[in-house]
Amino acid sequence: MFWHVLGDILPLSVAVIVSPLPLVAVISLMLGPKGRVNALAFTVAFALSFFALVLGLASGSKGTTQNDSFFAQVIHIVIGFAFAALFFFLAYRCWKKRPKKGVEPVEPKWLAAIDSFGPVKSAGLGIVLGIANVKNVPIAIAAGASIGNAQLEWSLVFVVSAVFVLVSCLGLITITVVGGVGSRTIIDTLNSAKATLIRHNNLILAVLFVILGALQLGRAFEAF
Repeated sequence: MFWHVLGDILPLSVAVIVSPLPLVAVISLMLGPKGRVNALAFTVAFALSFFALVLGLASGSKGTTQNDSFFAQVIHIVIGFAFAALFFFLAYRCWKKRPKKGVEPVEPKWLAAIDSFGPVKSAGLGIVLGIANVKNVPIAIAAGASIGNAQLEWSLVFVVSAVFVLVSCLGLITITVVGGVGSRTIIDTLNSAKATLIRHNNLILAVLFVILGALQLGRAFEAF
């Protein structure tokens, strides 16, 4: 059961790994005056807050199903279709909000002030994007529901949640570690990546949400 639920939720982590806004934030912090310290504070705060969110949702969902196989099957079908519909709706919204051809995307307002951030503000930004990011919260809810409904022991709920969050934060961790080298090539690459992520933010998310919706739909049909 441990490996089964882990296999179910790890595909969800891909959407968090390449979620544009947290990546843009950590790149911007890395390129700022206090780059390494700020990026580390942001990444740690993001990971801990996202872990708290996933674990809390998993704990809240734990025990909501019964041992009756028919009842559990109905719950899994309902959850699967509900999250599939949610992810397809988010994909549609992101697609509609993508910049039109020839129109430059608008940078988030908080990016303009990010150079003045210290470790505390960087950590605060990490917490906000970790638990209040409207694009990550549905993923955390889906993962938490899958973990909680798997009827695992509390220790395994903690471990599965931790593994899921660790994998989800691989993008931020990689940038924090590699960006700390500070070579000109890496800096140029980060600048280019930042511009690309801002430009294609909604398109990237639209594709990811379609994939996640399809995965949830497949899980719902498997439960029949």
